[in-house]
Amino acid sequence: MAQLLVSIRDTAEAERINHCDVAIVDVKEPTRGSLGAATPKMLESISQVITQPQTLSFAAGELSDWLSPNGQSLNQSPGKYYESVWNRFDFIKLGLAGIGKENHHWQTPLQLFFDEIPKSGKTKPVVVSYLDFQSSQSPSPRELIDFANSLDDCSTILFDTFRKSKNSIAFHSQLELTDLIAKAKSQGLTTVLAGSITAESLPTALISKPDFIGVRGAVCDSQRTGTINTNRVNKFARALQQPN
Repeated sequence: MAQLLVSIRDTAEAERINHCDVAIVDVKEPTRGSLGAATPKMLESISQVITQPQTLSFAAGELSDWLSPNGQSLNQSPGKYYESVWNRFDFIKLGLAGIGKENHHWQTPLQLFFDEIPKSGKTKPVVVSYLDFQSSQSPSPRELIDFANSLDDCSTILFDTFRKSKNSIAFHSQLELTDLIAKAKSQGLTTVLAGSITAESLPTALISKPDFIGVRGAVCDSQRTGTINTNRVNKFARALQQPN
């Protein structure tokens, strides 16, 4: 049975979702893209609202946001930038849009970014695989499954979409998506499937048997840049509890 991940943007939404049946509370800023980064100050504030020991994750934007002009080094230190939140969050995720086409050695800067995560802290890296990898110019899902498996501290891979005009199921056949998730699981990775999944598309998404379903737009009042609606969150959580 898949569990629910819900992405929130601020402390007001954290208050609303605090007592909902959500396995992972994720933080991102939807106006800044698929994995729009919230500020460290906002992350700190949200971590003080969410009841512990709730699992918390946050998005750090795209790797391209952190790269210097040569594409092989970082333009600032993620370790220092997120210094105040490392021990407050369980997971950090980072997108790879635009990296796959021009940078054939994307593994090096991605490893540099993840190396900035303190080994003594609680935060672990999540590798993000965009299912619309061709149009988003990111590495393929199979490449990223192998990369995630090579990271000592990584146990989770997120299958998402960079562009939100279509849901994640639209970019691969059901057989291909099921095979990707099975491949990741066979390598010991926890799998999260997100990307404009709605209540209507949920039964199809569950056929692939991900460990978690990630949503935002489906549980907002209007679109993903709207406000979290707790009734919709609870309805989505109940739907996941029904036999597939």
